[in-house]
Amino acid sequence: MTAIKTPMSTAERQRRYRNRALKDPDGLLLTRVQVYLPPRPARVLKELAQEWGCPQREVIERLLMDADHIRML
Repeated sequence: MTAIKTPMSTAERQRRYRNRALKDPDGLLLTRVQVYLPPRPARVLKELAQEWGCPQREVIERLLMDADHIRML
């Protein structure tokens, strides 16, 4: 006899999603940043992600870390 699973509530599904989605591949907690960009910078971000073969999140992260490094010089 198979056990019948009770469906998860919306809150439970959302909690499980956030637990998975808000961590990077190394398991480190991520911070959500929502940004609205004009068309040209948005296009450049998309193109850089395609050229570099990485997600847009990683493009932004690299650019910010490079800028921080330059700022510290």
